[in-house]
Amino acid sequence: MADSKETLAELLETSFLNCSHCSNKYQECRLLPCLHTFCEQCIKGIQETGCHGDDTSPAKEEKDRELTKLSCPICMSMVEVPQNGIADFSENSFLNNLCELHDYKKDKNRPCEYCKYDGKDTNAMSLCLECKDDMCQNCADAHRRTKITRDHKVIPFSQIQNGRYDHDIREYQHKYCISHPNHELSLFCEKCESLICSECKLHDHNDHRWSKFDDAVSKYKVQIEGLLSGINGRIPSIQNYVQFLNQYCTSMEENKAKMCSDIENQTNMLHNMIDQQKNQVIENITELYTEEENQVKMKVQNLETASKSLQDNIRYLDNLLVHGKSEEILQLHRDITFRLTQLIHLQLDGISTKLKVNFLPGMSTDQNIQTVFGKLSVNKVPITQKENAATLKSGLSISTILPNVRNSATLIQSFDGEGKNEGKDVWPTGLAITKNDEMVLVDRGNKKVKIYDGSGKLKTEIYGPKDNKLQSPFDVTILKSGNLAVTDHGAEDVKIFKPNGEFVSNIKGQFKYPRGITTNSKGEIIVVDCNLLQLTVHDPESGKVLKTISGKDNSGLKLLVDPYYVSVTHQDNILVTDTAAPNIKVFSPDGKYLADYGNYGTKEDQILQPYGICCDDYGHMLVADNKNHRIHLLLPDGKFSKFLLTKNDGLWHPMSVCITRQGYFTVAEALGKVKMYQYI
Repeated sequence: MADSKETLAELLETSFLNCSHCSNKYQECRLLPCLHTFCEQCIKGIQETGCHGDDTSPAKEEKDRELTKLSCPICMSMVEVPQNGIADFSENSFLNNLCELHDYKKDKNRPCEYCKYDGKDTNAMSLCLECKDDMCQNCADAHRRTKITRDHKVIPFSQIQNGRYDHDIREYQHKYCISHPNHELSLFCEKCESLICSECKLHDHNDHRWSKFDDAVSKYKVQIEGLLSGINGRIPSIQNYVQFLNQYCTSMEENKAKMCSDIENQTNMLHNMIDQQKNQVIENITELYTEEENQVKMKVQNLETASKSLQDNIRYLDNLLVHGKSEEILQLHRDITFRLTQLIHLQLDGISTKLKVNFLPGMSTDQNIQTVFGKLSVNKVPITQKENAATLKSGLSISTILPNVRNSATLIQSFDGEGKNEGKDVWPTGLAITKNDEMVLVDRGNKKVKIYDGSGKLKTEIYGPKDNKLQSPFDVTILKSGNLAVTDHGAEDVKIFKPNGEFVSNIKGQFKYPRGITTNSKGEIIVVDCNLLQLTVHDPESGKVLKTISGKDNSGLKLLVDPYYVSVTHQDNILVTDTAAPNIKVFSPDGKYLADYGNYGTKEDQILQPYGICCDDYGHMLVADNKNHRIHLLLPDGKFSKFLLTKNDGLWHPMSVCITRQGYFTVAEALGKVKMYQYI
């Protein structure tokens, strides 16, 4: 753990406030997605461009989609620069406020702001915490006598510099609303997960759920603390593995020395006749060990870098949790949670084989110098289970660092997905959540898309215009623009609608029977075609095919049998439910087959009819087993964790599933019942 017991005063005297790039105290610092902080100007100085995506796409398309990135100097992570530039990285208000406090304590030549306004040059002696004004003694006395400011807290710099008012200054460090500069950010909108002021609440967030900072922060503190406690266990694991690799390097040096000695003895016996052969063999040995050592040392360097990166993250987050204000934690929680979730899946960049070289002396004859002298026996020996256990015994399993899943999921809300003037039973094949927390339900039976508000009240029904009417809609996803993309296998296309139901466009010509649909982190549309037994990735604006995933294994064998739904993980791995297999198949973002989960049956790790699938913020995969009346909860590594819901919980033929912005699991059952559960 980092020095979490440091007092605020002690923390201010450490290098915690120094930018690791320029070594100076932070100036307008910003937090990168990897949780490392730099001055804004330093970030501009290390910015790089020229990172390309998938090489399988045409060169011109790749250039059009090229993203500006920079490499973090601490952990070497490639960080995507926001569309509007570096200024869109999260402001690290926690460190900026600590730097301001540090300035108050260390800057001994602060001018009186009131005298400066009158053209005078007078040293400030006091600070008004409410006004944030530096004042000389006379101005401070006048400030105390003025009716409007007589109740303000004016404190002398001499006592500030002695540390008496550290926590008082922190108490008065507030953030102000960008939209309403005269109003403090004092509330947290739970729907938008953002800091708001009282004016924002009255206007843009009037119908949203909100709370005060101290009431809202407890949930996110527990979440961060849980993830942080797990990440702490990664450092000993990395350090142990570094020690193992260093020991391996030492043993290689010893073995190399012994081998060279054996060769020298053999050489002395054969004299000049085999000098040339001797030199050649030693050169081969040196090349082999040099290459192996270079690779191992590179891995050591990478692991040490990863260890330092994690230590820096932990120290920052420990101090944030101990000394950070509620609004500071709330402002950064999404960046922190996303980064810590990434670190959960951090894999050690280790070695799977060791170099094994033996020198086999030959018989002393003059007929064959190579045979007489001997030759090298070179093998790569797998790391033994015993060695793995010894080196990775401090490693932690995924299940120990994920938040606890409730023994029994709690039903939060349910409603019937009925619409207006319907002649058929509701058949809810698609489910999604909009940016405004509205529920979008695809009713294949009645050939329409329904939108409900947060309470389950029907708001809009979408049929499509006459020439683009929905014929047999199946699934829906929400695009980054907020529009809805709906697969329609009756029309063999994907239709795009605005949230108000207005038709925008369609994607045609690439499908025979489109079913499941989702979007990846880039906003690209991914569609499953159960007739062509493939997936296609589309540009969300033009609909153009960017990539076709044929769904084959390494030997070229077709894997998809009857694919239904699709989802993506945080790493953009693609998950496809295959009802005829029946299992869930996993593909990499570029379409490489990675793994599968499940087989036919009713036991754990078995599934009868996999339908809807989704991933939560922690990497859990949740799969609907329609015939077994249950929801499988899988860990991020694909291992079975538990049945989240079963028939005993009242679940009946689950169809489509999704996760709300608040983290609730939502399932639509056959005939239209929609249920929302809290499970974390």
